[in-house]
Amino acid sequence: MATRNGRNTRPQADGASTGVLGADPRPRKGRGERYRPLPTGTHGLDPELVKRDQRSRLQKAMIELIAEKGYPAVRIVDLAKLAHVSQPTFYSLYADKEDLFLSAYDEVAGRTARTVMHAYDVDLPHEQRLVVAMRAWAELAAAEPETTSLLVLGAFGAGSSALERRRRVLDELERGIYASRDRASVAASADLIVKALIGGIREVTATRLREDRASELPGLADDLTTWATCYPRRLPDGLQAPAAKRREAGETAILSSERARRAEGRLPSGRSDLPRQFIVKSQRERIVDATAAIVAEKGLAALTIPEIARRANVSHQTFYDIYPSKHDAFLGAQKVGLHQALTVAVDAYQAQRDWPHAIQAGVHALIDYLASEPAHAHLSLVDTFAACPQAIEVRNATLKAFATYFDPAYELVSGRVDVPAVAAEAIAGGIWQVLHHYVENDCLAELPGAAPQLTYFALTPFLGPVEAAKVARQPAAELNSA
Repeated sequence: MATRNGRNTRPQADGASTGVLGADPRPRKGRGERYRPLPTGTHGLDPELVKRDQRSRLQKAMIELIAEKGYPAVRIVDLAKLAHVSQPTFYSLYADKEDLFLSAYDEVAGRTARTVMHAYDVDLPHEQRLVVAMRAWAELAAAEPETTSLLVLGAFGAGSSALERRRRVLDELERGIYASRDRASVAASADLIVKALIGGIREVTATRLREDRASELPGLADDLTTWATCYPRRLPDGLQAPAAKRREAGETAILSSERARRAEGRLPSGRSDLPRQFIVKSQRERIVDATAAIVAEKGLAALTIPEIARRANVSHQTFYDIYPSKHDAFLGAQKVGLHQALTVAVDAYQAQRDWPHAIQAGVHALIDYLASEPAHAHLSLVDTFAACPQAIEVRNATLKAFATYFDPAYELVSGRVDVPAVAAEAIAGGIWQVLHHYVENDCLAELPGAAPQLTYFALTPFLGPVEAAKVARQPAAELNSA
């Protein structure tokens, strides 16, 4: 079984290499050569060919500059200069920076899908086809980390259109994979396994891309396939999950918890006998809750300090005494939400008699917490991806902490089942993806119904599908009395 090779070297990558965006699959060239324009003047070239070449150079420039300094810092003047086009030419091809980003994203997504599906579409048994497809994905990510990063990580600050495009790409990929599963299985909306598998593979890939460890991915392809194929193509009976249907226009969700609503309001004004520590704690909690509520209701772009202060019933000076900026308030709210989610899940986990039931209890407790705190759930699981690299680091640290609770399972099955070391990381990423799906669609009320299937997803690599389904079907109410 393949294992990590421990190397921390980043392979040479280029938006123009191995055919990305229609470019030349030769070794990486210098920046000047990679963006060399077609001949100028009277050349007799087809105008459409010239435009395609200009678009390709601009898309490659966008990918390179996002990887270098992040989407918000990329300017049109930088793009035009790197791609060797004039700014008037840029605006003749794209409406704005976001238009170019979406064009580059679509090109990368389409090309990646074609590469993986071409590898999958061979005359071999299903599991062998998955091996070939997984290797193709891993090799592509290792060869072109900047390009793959755009696909799996997106671009911080690129806006709602970019997030919508990412969701659409994932939905199309899930439909394609689900179509290859057992036709007798339950409806795709009730079977979350494909979504979780994609989330797990994405998490393993994204972690190595972020940490300049993309060269490890080809060595993990067989392990990821071993993990993915341990789940039967038919979901066991009794584990169907409620659909997470996007709300119709005009429908509203409850975005604050009962706890947050009870905490609203100002402490007594003027001199107070309350301890200073208590007052500051109350102010901080109200700022955190207000930040989460605003982002969930209006989006990250609408978050402002005056709005936070108004909702939290604190002065602007009090806000600045606690948080230097709205960015810090967002990170503070994220840390509070994720810490509480982890604490609730771990407490439930530690109260059980054995590891399988501990995982079941932890999953149920985590889901119940998210359902009770809709604003914090939205900020922590959905808005993180549009925030900043620091927010992603907070998220990653939490996922790694969740994954450590699978360590006892490896000892539990030692000598009986060969579970890849990467499975725990992939399971944590898969569960996150499903939670993200329900929260993003404002379907927290339906999320508790997905707990049995997520428990099954977490346990199957270690217990096998039959025993995992048996544990997953056990009513949550029986756990506390076990």
